[in-house]
Amino acid sequence: MFCITGTSAQEDRWTGNATNLSKGNLRVNSSGRYLEYSDGTPFLYMGDTAWELISRLNDKETELYLENRREKGFTVIQTVILDELDDMDVSSNGEPKLIDGNIDKPAPGYFTHVDKVISLAAAKGLYIALLPTWGDKVDKQWGKGPEIFTPENAYRYGKWLGERYMNAPNLIWIIGGDRSGDGKNFAIWNALATGIKSVDKNHLMTYHPHGEHSSSFWFHNASWLDFNGFTMLRGWILICVNPDTHNKISQSINVCFCPI
Repeated sequence: MFCITGTSAQEDRWTGNATNLSKGNLRVNSSGRYLEYSDGTPFLYMGDTAWELISRLNDKETELYLENRREKGFTVIQTVILDELDDMDVSSNGEPKLIDGNIDKPAPGYFTHVDKVISLAAAKGLYIALLPTWGDKVDKQWGKGPEIFTPENAYRYGKWLGERYMNAPNLIWIIGGDRSGDGKNFAIWNALATGIKSVDKNHLMTYHPHGEHSSSFWFHNASWLDFNGFTMLRGWILICVNPDTHNKISQSINVCFCPI
């Protein structure tokens, strides 16, 4: 004999803005243990990942997605400008991301679209945790690539981004993109971050490493790193990889990037 029962659930949708951006810029609390607004109110980093949001969704789809996440209580949307899965000449608005694939020539139409995504999120009180590029543009390994960055052009691109978005009320910077910070990558990531921070003093910055690694491996003492990021693979927990890493990240704020 089979018994089938039905259940029902009440969906509670968040009715207000995701956060209150009028509380001021985000900062690390003086204890070094959590994030807060400049007025001292604690900030909850409840993030959803939408890496291809900017590259693939049009305005209507972006509005639908952001509204859905606002209703669900998310406070941060993690996304990327130069994404992993599409070519440089492909985007949702038909514009290339870069002119002739040149990082020194950002395509105006595409970056107007980036502006709009950030503004749409701000209107809902959602923070955008923004990666300037995915890691394949620095260290291909997998993804579309190509590798286009040097320390010199990474700094220029970072400074350009910092100047463009320094006054956005809802931005968190994420350097990296599922890659290590060692070898040739170190100088490029460091230059990109330093370029942004050379003009943008308003926004927090972290780093997205590859699986089972933490930004503390390479950048724990970097002047631009405000809080550590670590990536946890399915079934793996990074925090006890080794005593040195544990000591570093257990004494600081960490954001965990968890694929599901």
